[in-house]
Order: sequence, then structure tokens, then C-alpha cells
Amino acid sequence: MGLSVHNDVLDAALNVIATADRISVCETEPATYAEATTNKGGGGKKLAMSTSPTFTGPADGDTSGRKIAVDEEANITVDVTGDADHVALCKSTGSLLYYVTTCTQQALTQGNTVTIPTWDIEIADPTAA
Repeated sequence: MGLSVHNDVLDAALNVIATADRISVCETEPATYAEATTNKGGGGKKLAMSTSPTFTGPADGDTSGRKIAVDEEANITVDVTGDADHVALCKSTGSLLYYVTTCTQQALTQGNTVTIPTWDIEIADPTAA
């Protein structure tokens, strides 16, 4: 028996992520919206944040399924010095932490800027276990 999912189903999930209105660079993995959007040292893990993330897609995935591109966010002001190793997408309405991923670890210094390059979130077509 074959496995399948309609693109509309995968696109619906990706389109929810595309409603995120916060993208944060964090030191260590945030587990909640508050941790992803509150400065390190103030109870959170955020080092820098943009309130204007943009997205491209959904489109066909690289290997299967569907993907959405999280567009580059350039020159985000660093609010707190620390070692960035995670990026989080959040929705302020409802205080929702939508998606967390790792990034190449780098030291950030307060007052400087950081750029998050374009990256993809991909949901693969189902496969047999």
C-alpha cells in the first residue's frame, strides 16, 4: 500500500509557520516563547531579535514534500553579548514558539549586528517505516 499526502496539507503547516512575527537569535535552546523573546540575563535566552521575518513559498521540497524559505534577516542589532547557537520563530499573538533550529555557533557582541541567512524548513512526504 502506498503512502501519500496532498501538498495542501503540508502547505497548511508551513503557512502557519509563515505567520511568525519574531525571529530570535538565542544562546542555548529556548523552550518557550518567553525564553525566545526575552534577553539573556533577564530570564530569557535571546541575544538579538527581528520583528519582521519574511518567508518565500511554500514550494516543492529539495528531495520530497514541501518547503518554505525563511528569508535573510540582515543587520539585526545584538542586544546582549553571548554565544549564539539557536534561531527561533515565534508568533506574538498567543505567545507561541513555533520553530527552533540550531545555527553555527558564533560569539555576538552587544551593539554589533548579526545577519541570519536564508534557510529552509522542509516537510518530507511520508515514507514506510
